[in-house]
Amino acid sequence: MPHANVTVGMEPSMLADIEEERKRHGMSRAEYIRHCIRQAQDSPFEVPETILCADENRRPEESETGAA
Repeated sequence: MPHANVTVGMEPSMLADIEEERKRHGMSRAEYIRHCIRQAQDSPFEVPETILCADENRRPEESETGAA
């Protein structure tokens, strides 16, 4: 399916956080942002099978299910 490009402005610190997290998960910036949008609580999109999250120590984890 073809993609439409969308431009979003954000603070440099937010972009730095996105870059750090997308690298941890081995994703492109676009993949990571799409994943976060789908994973959002009020997202109208299909939830991805893998949930990206961080534990209490801010270590990334991949989980097949969300928090209980």
